[in-house]
Amino acid sequence: MKQELCSTSVQPTVLIVIRSTPNQRVKRDAIRTTWGNPCTYDTQRVELLFLVGRHIGLKSAAVDLGLQLEYRRFRDIVQYDSGDSYRLLPNKQKAAFYLITKHCSNFPFVFMTDEDFLVNISNLVDYILQLHTNDYMSFVGGHLYGNSAPIRDNTSKYYVSLESYPNRTLPPFVAGGATLVATSLAGKILSELPKLKTQLHLEDVNVGMILKKIGVMPRNIRTICILEEQCDSIPLHQRIAVHGYNTSAKLKNDWQKLNVNFDCSK
Repeated sequence: MKQELCSTSVQPTVLIVIRSTPNQRVKRDAIRTTWGNPCTYDTQRVELLFLVGRHIGLKSAAVDLGLQLEYRRFRDIVQYDSGDSYRLLPNKQKAAFYLITKHCSNFPFVFMTDEDFLVNISNLVDYILQLHTNDYMSFVGGHLYGNSAPIRDNTSKYYVSLESYPNRTLPPFVAGGATLVATSLAGKILSELPKLKTQLHLEDVNVGMILKKIGVMPRNIRTICILEEQCDSIPLHQRIAVHGYNTSAKLKNDWQKLNVNFDCSK
């Protein structure tokens, strides 16, 4: 799917890659009618793609057929050849880095996000445009976790066993659900992934281990909000990305709160 990749932008600034689940057409449509509608951002600077893997389960053939039909209509889906699940997020992250490095290197930045986020693309572009030229070589930013301890509770989806990671603290990393990365750095990360001695199911921690190895410190972007309490003092219209949109109704409601005046009737 999506054969003609990243070729239409005149002034490419950022490729937005939305990590989506194959059977979540409803969430993709909600994004297409809100913050991901092309009428709401500068298509000369921004391109938006949904990245999906293969559906795992009895209805995989039906889901794949639905994706094919959806792609024919919207032309905004890239599917990689691997199963799609939370435990397999490292495969999705690798596919995203491959996509930006091999097919979309004309974009200096990639913003990887999940389907349960609201993204203010205008704020994202403004943030990128104020970065220093040097940042175009080695930037990675988002909600930063610095020196946090691995979770040893085996009932948690974030569980990290002592055997797989014996250290007391994790390397600094940014939450994988909303990460801004310089394309040149994405290429370095992609080349280092196979060399990781320890690969966890936590794809953002894996990237953190690589960044530590190559000497790059991830940066905190305070207007990327993973938990609501982290952004209480930041108005919605000033945020770059907000997490927690598990329903289309909630996403559409907050999008309307922004009072964005876009003419999408054309």
